[in-house]
Amino acid sequence: MANKQIVKNFIQSELVKDKARSSLQDNDNLIEAGVIDSLGIMKLVTYLEETFSISISDDELIPDNFETIDAISAFLVSKQQ
Repeated sequence: MANKQIVKNFIQSELVKDKARSSLQDNDNLIEAGVIDSLGIMKLVTYLEETFSISISDDELIPDNFETIDAISAFLVSKQQ
């Protein structure tokens, strides 16, 4: 399974409060849509670090890296290089 799909599955199963919002698109703004908040970002960061064996520093915890599934996927690619 591609990294993007792994991230999307986690967000949909663990962070989406309204399960009816299963039509989450890769470019939907997760923060503005209320899908993810500061606690959700911390949960996501822990998941990403454990799942992909990466380390995310405090200065990388910026909205640009976590706004969309596409942004998270691109961030993961940069961390894995």
